[in-house]
Formats: sequence, structure tokens, C-alpha cells
Amino acid sequence: MKTKIISALSFILLFSSLNAQKKMRDSLVLQQETSIKEVIIDGKKPLIKTKIDGLVYNVQSDPESKSKNLLEMMKKMPYLSLDANENILFKGNTNFKILINGKETQLLTNNSKDVLKSIPASSIQNIEIITNPSSKYDAEGASGIINIITTKKMKDGYNASVNLGSRFPKQEQNAGFSLNIKKNKLGISAYGGGFLKNNPEIGYQNSQQTVSNNLQQNGRTSGKGSGGYFNVNVSYEIDSLNLLNVQLGSNFMYYISKDHFDSSFFQQNNLIENINSVSNSDSNGKSFEASANYQMGFRNDKSQLLTFSYRFNNYDNKINSSTDFQNRLNNISNFLSQNNDSQNSENTFQVDFIKNIKKVYLETGIKAILRKNASQYTSVPQSLINSDEFSNQQNIYGAYITTKFSLSEWNFQTGLRLESTDTNVNFTSTQTKVDQNYLNLIPNISISKNWKEHHGISFGFSQRIKRPGINRLNPFVNQSNPYFQISGNPYLKPVINNDLMANYSYNHKVNLNLGLGYSFSNKIDLKVSSYDSAINTTKTTYENSSSVSRLALDYNLTYPFTKKLTFGVNGNAAYYFIKGKVNNIETENNLFTYYIYLSASYQFENNWNVSSNIEITSKMPAGLQSKTNAFTGSSYSFSKRILNNQLSFSAYINNPFNMFRKAITETSGTDFYQNNYTRDYHRSFGFNIKYQFGKLKDAIKNTKRKIENNDLAN
Repeated sequence: MKTKIISALSFILLFSSLNAQKKMRDSLVLQQETSIKEVIIDGKKPLIKTKIDGLVYNVQSDPESKSKNLLEMMKKMPYLSLDANENILFKGNTNFKILINGKETQLLTNNSKDVLKSIPASSIQNIEIITNPSSKYDAEGASGIINIITTKKMKDGYNASVNLGSRFPKQEQNAGFSLNIKKNKLGISAYGGGFLKNNPEIGYQNSQQTVSNNLQQNGRTSGKGSGGYFNVNVSYEIDSLNLLNVQLGSNFMYYISKDHFDSSFFQQNNLIENINSVSNSDSNGKSFEASANYQMGFRNDKSQLLTFSYRFNNYDNKINSSTDFQNRLNNISNFLSQNNDSQNSENTFQVDFIKNIKKVYLETGIKAILRKNASQYTSVPQSLINSDEFSNQQNIYGAYITTKFSLSEWNFQTGLRLESTDTNVNFTSTQTKVDQNYLNLIPNISISKNWKEHHGISFGFSQRIKRPGINRLNPFVNQSNPYFQISGNPYLKPVINNDLMANYSYNHKVNLNLGLGYSFSNKIDLKVSSYDSAINTTKTTYENSSSVSRLALDYNLTYPFTKKLTFGVNGNAAYYFIKGKVNNIETENNLFTYYIYLSASYQFENNWNVSSNIEITSKMPAGLQSKTNAFTGSSYSFSKRILNNQLSFSAYINNPFNMFRKAITETSGTDFYQNNYTRDYHRSFGFNIKYQFGKLKDAIKNTKRKIENNDLAN
């Protein structure tokens, strides 16, 4: 059957103001660089730079950035990989934060996969992979922080860019723009974008076996949706010592889906129930954020900076679903309607101070986050699911101090962060309240040394906090599939993650980065599934009942065979130790895993480039009781730049030898075994176009420090 190719104008988020701070901090940076040195891991166009707290991947120096989206590019980057469902893993962990130009956005917090797919990698300058975040960052993000830098410089005058992209047979289109204008002391930067997706129907199967029962489900699902985002940044340089910055942003996401499935339930090999159902659902998420930053310098000491910041953020997400059943037994209603409305709002206040004391770089500050999570949900008929109103008021107060200095050719970064958290949970309809108050002192230390020009080593230790977000706390029970109930747990507590790491880098003809790490957490909030034999239903929620540790080697190698031909490999090998309790019964899910991403690119004359990649992923743990299957993939692309490199075009094919891929998740309990299988599209074709124009002369000012609420886990 012919697939209709939808091409929609698209374009992508670009720009930012993070690196637009040069004039205000020249003195500070020059002094800091004398004490904390960076190692360049490439020659003329460095692809990777190591830092004391991580590394920087120069996306523009990678020829494949002209033909791939940002999510695909992350497969090549040290410490990063993708699981079977295209979720990003940072050192094998899903608990990390993603920032854009040092700033968190709700769209990336709640739907990072779809957004990153819509961003052409050619729109990105650098990716900062912060493996050991300093104490100036909030204590959340168990594995670290990914900071996406969209522009390198913004200068006097104007510049703009436009991006277009399309992919099929999954019909995905993206569009976006960026615009930077500077006039005298006023700078204005804006970016926006959107995407459309129309997923064709795919098939899935669920099977479950217990001692006496057997469940078989066959289904089909399809969906379509759209999303968009817009951000504007206004910066005004009052004078050489005072700078005001204001940012406004908004985004939305809408998605509808349709699901058909047939369920056959057997007891002692006898067919007891055969349900046919049709489900329709729609979700609508939108957010608004505004921030103001005032930065004050000091005439007598140019290294001193004092910043006052405020940020407001609001996110609403509504989900409505209806399911029609046929052939249900026991006179149970054949119709189920579920509605859930969740909100998250934050007010954040922050003060930061920076100073150089001789050769010691000092940074300190205080912060308060006043956060409210709420959920209202209903169902018809109510006899099937409890209806309730849920609110979670969480106030976080923090103070930090961090320093950087050098001793005997060794570089040090160390600090402490103190965070106090007050949480009040209230179930309005049942008048049930839960209060949680806790205090955490979070240490951080990084040590590095470079020698003989080509070698560098670093060591680090840090603790991080993982607080549950609204998606995990929300007690709404989804029962659109009558044999499976899924809900959050409002009683979840935060989790402390401990991380020990060592890194070695070598820069010569072979560019090599090796990272050895060991991390462990206790009472982590993993998914827990149990089988209720009274109603023949599997119930899944989150519980603080598990411990997880990971011993891993992460590696990244780039080898230029010639000036035009380059080979690379990125990957990791890890052993997971996962154990916990389900219904007070000890459970283990230990597993050895590996990830390998091989790449090759050839740069022809006249700005032509071709590349190919092979990806190999082993089985992966998916919680305390689940594993996902292994898979392989491949991709091939070419790109061309014309008009003085202002216009670039690329086309690609992914997985040309396999139309579909089997995604399998196996879940085992003490009294049941469950297999979820989805047959999804694997082969895809697509193209990207980017056009940039305009010219800037002077950098737009931006504040050195601003609010980064990276304290909350998904």
C-alpha cells in the first residue's frame, strides 16, 4: 500500500542567550581558564572538549549533524544512548535533566522524545554533558544534566534561520525559526517551532499466564498529534555594570489516539470471557513560563557578579478517554469514561554571587522553589474507579557554595548544597493528609589533571536527589484495559543517588574517552506489578521498595583514517544489580547489558557528505520485574551545502532492510508472567532543509546566572 508523503514546512527552535554574555564576564572567564584547563579531543575542529565536570560535544563539527535530528545525534555522544522505546539514557539511567541554553522547559520535561525528534541537529551548536554537576545546580538529576546550546554567538545587527523536515511512513513533520536582533544596548532573540505527527496503525499483543489462568490480547492502535513552542528573550544593558534580562515562553502538545483490542480470558483452559473494546483518548498539555534576571557588576572588582532572579512556570495537562466494551460478564457496565486534569505551578526566587579570590573561583547562592501539584480525576461509572481531588504543595529551600582552584597541576571543583523540602499532600474528597519534611546536605567533588598534551584524567563523587514528579505521584487509576490497572503513588519519597566516577581521555590521532562509574541508590521508586486473583487484574504502581546499583564502562572513540574518512564508536558495557520487595517477597533483576553505536562518514569535495551507522542494543532492565528485548538498527544519509553554506539539504533512510521492529517487554511476578509485544515501524525515510541569513556584529548580553529548576524527576 502506497504511503502518502506529507511534507510540511518546519523549523526549529534555535538560538539562545546562554553564550551571549561575553563582555560582562571576560575578566572572570580569563581568570578562571588559567586555573581550570580544558582538554581538546580533536585537532582543527574539536569534536569533544573535556571539562572538570563533564564534556562538551561540538555538534557543528560533526558532518552527520546536517542529516540527523537531535535525538539521533545523541546516540553518538559519550555517556548517552537510547533504549528500545527511543527514550534517552544517561549512563543507563532515565533520571537526568535536559536544559536548553541553561534553562529548563516543561515541554522537554514531559515530552522530550517527540521534541528532540523535531529539532534538526544542524540547529544546535553544542551539547554539554555534565556527568558530575557542581553544587550550584539543584540536587536533582540522578545521572547528570544535558544542556543543549542552540547558538554560538549573537552580534549586532540581525540573523535568522529556517528549518524544514519530514519523515515517513510515520508521518512526522517539523517546522521552526529563530531570529536574533541587536540595536545598541537592546537585544531581542526569539525562537519557535512546531511539529505534526500521524502514526499509522500498528499491532500489539499482551499475554499473561498464572497458575490457573491465561490471558491473550490482540490489538491495534493509531494516533496523531501536534505540538509547538515559542520563546522570546529581551536583554537590556543599562550600563557597563548592570544588565536586565526578561524571558517569556509557551508551548503546547495535543495528541489523540484510537485503540482496538480483543481479550480472551481462560481458566483451566476454558474460555471464560471474550471482550472486544474500542478506546478513544485525547491529551492536551500546555505551559507558560516567564523569568526576570537582574545582574549587577562591581566597578572595583570585575570578577564579582550579583544576580537576582525570579521565574514563574505553569503546566496543565488534560487527558480524556472513553472505552466501549462488548461481552463483559457479571453485568459490569459496557462503557467507561475517564477524565484527569493535572496541574503543576512554580514560583522560584534565587540570588547568586560570583567572585574570584586570588586564584580561587567562588560561587554561592540561595534559592526557594514554591511548587504546587494538583490532580482532579473522575470516572463513569464511579463504581469502577475511585474519584478524587489530589494536591501536593512542595516548598524547597536551598543554599550552596562551590569553588574551583588548582594545586600542583591538579584542578579541583568542590562544594556543598543544603536543601530543605516541605511537602504537604491532601486528598480533598477523603480528607486524607500526608506531611513529609526532610533536610539533605549534598556534597560534590571533581578532580582532574592533564599531562603530555594528549592525556587527561578526572575523578568525581557526588550525591543527587530524585524527587517524584506529578506523573508518579498522581493517584489517578487508568483502567481502560480491564485486566490492567496503572496508577501513581502520592506517598512516594525522594531518593538519594550516590555516584563514583573516573574518566580518561587521550587526544592524538586516535581520540578516546573512557569513563568508569559505579552508582547506587536505596529505596528507589520503581514500578511494581502484582496480580490480584480475586478480580483477575494486574495492578501497577510505584513504590520505594527497591535498591539499584550499576557498574559500567562508557567509551567513545573517533579515528580519522584520512582527512575525509572518519570512523567512530560510542557505547557502554554495564552490569545492573536490582533487588526489592513485591508484596513483601524478595525479587531480583540482575542483568549484564551493552550498547554499541558504530559510525562512518566521508566528506566529498564541494560540501557533499555521506554517512552510515549501525546500532546494537542488548536486553535492558525496565524496572524491578521487567526486561526489554535486544535490537539492532542501521541508517544511511547524505547532505549538501550550497550558497556559501547558507542553505543545506539532507536525506536519509533508516533501517532499509526491516520494515517493522518487535518491541517486547517481559514482566515476571511470583504468581504471573506477562509479555507485551508491539510491532512498530522500523524503516523510515526523510529529509531536512535549513536556510540561515543575516549578520550580527556585537554579542547580545545575557546574565551570567539564571534560574535552572533541575530538581524534579519525571
